[in-house]
Amino acid sequence: MPLNEMNRLDVKLSKLPLILTILLGLFFVPVGLMSVMNGILKGFEVVPLGIGFMLLISFAAVIWLVRRGQVRSVKYFSDEGVERNDERKFAWADLNRVVDQIRIRPGGMKVIWRTEIQFKNGESAWLIPPKVSNYAEVVEYVRKLQCEHTEVNA
Repeated sequence: MPLNEMNRLDVKLSKLPLILTILLGLFFVPVGLMSVMNGILKGFEVVPLGIGFMLLISFAAVIWLVRRGQVRSVKYFSDEGVERNDERKFAWADLNRVVDQIRIRPGGMKVIWRTEIQFKNGESAWLIPPKVSNYAEVVEYVRKLQCEHTEVNA
């Protein structure tokens, strides 16, 4: 198993999702706020208010999804088990199975969009391939885990 001298394999997260979220926010938040203000200043016009609130709600949903993926993602693997980014730890003794969430792209190509390392207590730790910069090393480690490995269509 490719653990370093401290018997730990760190999962290196890419900064791209964070950068893209910030760029999206630089557009959605000002435009949404201007639209809401425009609707209020024009006597509570429904259309600008609706557009503004939908932009702000959409951005809040994106923030929630990115944050959810971040905290449930694996921070590192060690001899004892897995630690997620929310600092929750799961022991290898409680390992249940590894599930690859598969999406089928147009043309029939199968793509892993998330790998869930599931534990007996119902909790899981995630690996999201585009967010992991050392994915090849990490996926090789996960393939060697002594448990059931399955695929499901998401």
